[in-house]
Amino acid sequence: MTPLLEKLPTILVLAVLVGIFLSLRKHAPSARIRLWTYAWALIFLHFFIQAFETHTGTLETVLESIDITALELSGVVFVVSMLRLVEGRGRRLGLLALLGISVGFHAFAASFNWQIPWTMSTALAIIFFVSAVLALLARPLPRFNIGVSVVLVAAGIWAVHNQLHGSPDFAINAILTISFGLCGLLFWKRYPRPSAGVIAVSGGFLAWGAVFPVGALLDHYLPKLQMNPEIWNVPKYFVAFGMVLTLLEDKSRIIEQSSAREHAENLLLQRLSHITSRLLAGKDPAALCNEVATAVTDASGFSKAALLLSAEDRSFHLAGANGFSVEESKELKGRAGNLTIEQLKALCSKGNQLGNNSYHMAHSDNEVLIPLISWRGSYVGCLFLRCTEPSINLDKSEMVKLEVLASDLAVTIENTRLHHQLVRAEKLAALGQLVAGVAHELNNPLTGIIGYSELLAEEVQEEKVVKRLQKLGHEAHRMKRIVDGLLRFARQNNPAMRAADLDSALRDVIQLREYHLRKLGIHVESHIDPELPPIAIGEDELKQVLLNLLNNSMDAVEDSVERSIQIRASRHQNTVVIQFEDSGPGFADLNRAFDPFFTTKPVGKGTGLGLSICYGIAQECGGEIALANKQLYGASVVLELPVAVSAGQPTIALSV
Repeated sequence: MTPLLEKLPTILVLAVLVGIFLSLRKHAPSARIRLWTYAWALIFLHFFIQAFETHTGTLETVLESIDITALELSGVVFVVSMLRLVEGRGRRLGLLALLGISVGFHAFAASFNWQIPWTMSTALAIIFFVSAVLALLARPLPRFNIGVSVVLVAAGIWAVHNQLHGSPDFAINAILTISFGLCGLLFWKRYPRPSAGVIAVSGGFLAWGAVFPVGALLDHYLPKLQMNPEIWNVPKYFVAFGMVLTLLEDKSRIIEQSSAREHAENLLLQRLSHITSRLLAGKDPAALCNEVATAVTDASGFSKAALLLSAEDRSFHLAGANGFSVEESKELKGRAGNLTIEQLKALCSKGNQLGNNSYHMAHSDNEVLIPLISWRGSYVGCLFLRCTEPSINLDKSEMVKLEVLASDLAVTIENTRLHHQLVRAEKLAALGQLVAGVAHELNNPLTGIIGYSELLAEEVQEEKVVKRLQKLGHEAHRMKRIVDGLLRFARQNNPAMRAADLDSALRDVIQLREYHLRKLGIHVESHIDPELPPIAIGEDELKQVLLNLLNNSMDAVEDSVERSIQIRASRHQNTVVIQFEDSGPGFADLNRAFDPFFTTKPVGKGTGLGLSICYGIAQECGGEIALANKQLYGASVVLELPVAVSAGQPTIALSV
């Protein structure tokens, strides 16, 4: 009864600890905590059995075998719980079975003093040598694993040597010392922070492992030394309470991180709301992209963020970035300049989908792409993200919020563009009504001037006066052409659907300007898809648009060193996209390029009505026209016109 009373405080403390870990399993379920619970249950069994040891007879041998086996198995369970493979159920159970059976067999055989040295040595070889081999299989191989393997091999050799000579004591002490001491080092590797809980567990395990060799040395050199046996149990208490404290520290860190994340998310929403309000107020989206990128890096796990916006010619440019170095920004600008909407779609299709609209880049472990898709389904840009750690470990809820941010941003940008188009359309409509009245008023006196100039030219005989009258009539005709252009610009009626062939119309226009192109040394290169369908526009209107765009490009490159014009045309779904690119200086003011009478050409060379007329014709047939300046130099004009629908037939379908 006396041993039970002496062990009772320790037994009660361990019983409470097992209860605590059982409770922790319910509130924080994980394979590691489950193994800790099993290990402490074995420790409890170890102390509970000691209370009933009689030190005589066969029962004593049985109890001693259970005592030693429970202690050694607890060390094995603790070691497995510290390994990275603990989350894999199959490998975890396999390793526990391999080491547990070997350790249990050796402990029972040693307790009953079985004379089977080769069988017991085989069990020790599995424990030490197989463990050393498993430690060396890690890739990449750390130095820590190499050191552990060396210790295991050295201890295993000596343990097998002693076992073959009939002494299992060194093997038992080596198993206990290495398992508990190794737990101290592995625990520090799993929780590399200098907190009270981690220090208590790591130090406690190291001291726990040191108990066995120190006790053996004291028994050998100081056999008469009397010590309180509870001193040897102190490291166990440090480990137990340190584990509980470590779990509480982790829980506290999770709460702090959640609070910080919630604060960052609220900050992100506030910034987004502020940015959205400014966008709706008419602020240029490109001017706020740096603020959006900064908000993303401040409120998410990504250290670098960039916004790439698509221009109206379907190309991309870097609109805003944060966290990138100067070299990385230059590289990102180059990647954006070479990116197209089709390439963006291809990148998303090849990437690993993280959420509904976020993709982990296939060529990089730490890059994520979130396309900005408007409510109309058009790609207006993309959010490019980069983090220091592999993005596969990112919080899914964070990715959802970033996707919502990208969606809101895409809708806002699209609405802003539509708002600008509406303002421009209303402005042109108002100007159209104004110039229509002026044009009609000017037509009457111009008709009189032209008629009387022709009559006077027929009546006057003097050649000098005739030339002056002809010049007067020529200028009057020029004014009438301007007035006709004003009337065409102001016309708002929708003509009946007609079909025009782009290839033939473009050839006629280039042939019309062939002399001037050759005279000015301008090289025109055209790439027209031979399978283009007819366009829903009148042939005269199409030629007028193409002629105006070609004239503008010719005027732009006239004073350039490189005089080249590139014309491309291809089909995109139900529209034909026609793109004019020149090597000129670009548009001086993109916001005013469509305004009537606005021109940067010298006086007498341009009326400022060319692009306005093109815009009006494109709008009449349900198309769009967009302008953009290219990098360094050059301008781009993209004209989108609908595909013609044959009367009484469905829309022409071509494979693209």
